Amino acid sequence: MNRITKTARRHTSAIGAALACVAVLGSVATATGANAATAAAHTARPATAAHSTQTPYVMNHAGEENADKGKAERRPERLVLSEYTAMGNLHWKQWGAKKAVATGEVSGIWCVRTCLDKPLKGTLTLSDPKTVHGKKVFSSFTLKLAGGNGAYDAEDLDGKRPLATI
Repeated sequence: MNRITKTARRHTSAIGAALACVAVLGSVATATGANAATAAAHTARPATAAHSTQTPYVMNHAGEENADKGKAERRPERLVLSEYTAMGNLHWKQWGAKKAVATGEVSGIWCVRTCLDKPLKGTLTLSDPKTVHGKKVFSSFTLKLAGGNGAYDAEDLDGKRPLATI
């Protein structure tokens, strides 16, 4: 077996394992996000600056250090969208109070072999900000692949999807 094939298999295994770990987190975060948002709305502290109350964060589970609890970020370079899909090399065109829009490279369990060799391009839109644990965070995303979905039949490519909020 040549070196490129071994490297590709290691990358495939690493991406698969990372996305599988996020699967559990995404399910829990999505299920508990609505309850947490309701509770946080009643106990939220007023923000000290207009920027923190008007501009939402996104909860990002990218990287080992953020896999379990996530990290509230604005304009991240990499973002885990779900247990199936992530994006990298994000270039943010907009980050506002109602939505955020970026272009970047899409990868996922549904395209591991193809995405390693030739990353897919896509446009990401974050929306539906909610207050969770006193922070405003985006709670939904829409992902559109450049050139359409083509042969990819993936749940994340079918309309607006929930985004982890914890």
